[in-house]
Amino acid sequence: MSTHSHEPRRPDEPGHSAEPHEPRSAASADQAGEAHAPTDSAGQAWAGRDLKPNPFSGDTGLADAALLEAMTQVAQAPLDPAAHQQVVRALSGTRLYAPIVPMALDQEVGENGLMADNSSEMAMVRLQAEDGRECTPGFSGIPPLTAWHSDARPVPIESERLVLGAIEAESQLVVLDPGAESSFLLRRPAMFAFVQSQPWTPSWADAEVAGRLRAIAESFPWLARIGVSPGSNSVHLGGPELGITLGVESEVAPEEVRRFQEAVAGDEDLVAKIDSLAIRLVEV
Repeated sequence: MSTHSHEPRRPDEPGHSAEPHEPRSAASADQAGEAHAPTDSAGQAWAGRDLKPNPFSGDTGLADAALLEAMTQVAQAPLDPAAHQQVVRALSGTRLYAPIVPMALDQEVGENGLMADNSSEMAMVRLQAEDGRECTPGFSGIPPLTAWHSDARPVPIESERLVLGAIEAESQLVVLDPGAESSFLLRRPAMFAFVQSQPWTPSWADAEVAGRLRAIAESFPWLARIGVSPGSNSVHLGGPELGITLGVESEVAPEEVRRFQEAVAGDEDLVAKIDSLAIRLVEV
């Protein structure tokens, strides 16, 4: 019996049977690349995204010192217009926190007879002022937010964005640090001036407001005197912004007072500068 040894054939030699290698298309190569591309937790590729640095990285969660000092000053001197103006100036460019809480979207009664939430979403808190208007809360830091609502999630936001968002939501008031000793109410005229980077003066200290009211008073012979003042001693927290005192020498019919109110409401410049007002009559 004889034996034969055979050298293995190279793939390019005749008689070698090997499966052909098909060239990969560019599309399949791209797909393979995409399959291995970095993705986020939702499986979406990071490629092509415009990633910007977090403007709040390194944030301690504490209040801006200048803003907190301004709010403290106005709490100590609520009838000082300069203190009110300083709060608005200190607010510019400051980081605030918006409170976000879960809101039920769908509820049903469970087998135990109790109401259960089927689904919910996070929503920004909106408050109601004493006059019924919607009020948007904003916090100077995390401590006053958690003290106010322990379940609220603090979301950092630029002060301008928070105020502009309140305006777009038709909220006419923004309250800073509600429930705190240094709380401050930002009213509609101040809100509009703030987002437009315009100067602002409280209506009770605005010479133009006083002048226009005196001009209106001249049309009412029964008016012996007119004066303006803050609407309350805690005007930085709530109540009417402007107090108007009408001095009269004799009894005035309610219709005449209504005519005066309508004249004030018909002045567009006064409407833009006055958030709310209260009128009282006094004998002189």
